[in-house]
Amino acid sequence: MLIVLDGTKTNFHRVYPLYPEWAKDWGLQGMQIPNCTGRNNSELGNRITHAFKRYGVPFHPYDLRHGWAIRSLEFGMPIELAAQQMGHSIGVHTQTYHRWISEEVHQRAYEAMMLRSDRPVAPGLPKTPRSIRVIIFRA
Repeated sequence: MLIVLDGTKTNFHRVYPLYPEWAKDWGLQGMQIPNCTGRNNSELGNRITHAFKRYGVPFHPYDLRHGWAIRSLEFGMPIELAAQQMGHSIGVHTQTYHRWISEEVHQRAYEAMMLRSDRPVAPGLPKTPRSIRVIIFRA
């Protein structure tokens, strides 16, 4: 679990890892956060972006937040908790991060819901659907 302290842009909150095994795989337990200063969040973000480029990291720092937000949906985390763990409101969460949700993510979320053992089943139908049709309506 990551603890974000008071005095930051998003103030105090806890963030649980989505995938927790990545912390072990990447050796993040007990890692020391480098001393990086900036007059404000924008300056700090720019310094981190430059460090990513310098070290050859093939993505932007904010891609980590976007990825976490999408994984929270895929894991079935309630949107209220995901927004709180990201340190913002539900409105900001949906406005900012839901535009990054691809059709693949929607499909995986749907498939995960259909595989749940406790999901409602339509009366008189088999527990697992034989096929699913995609119907496209054009106006």
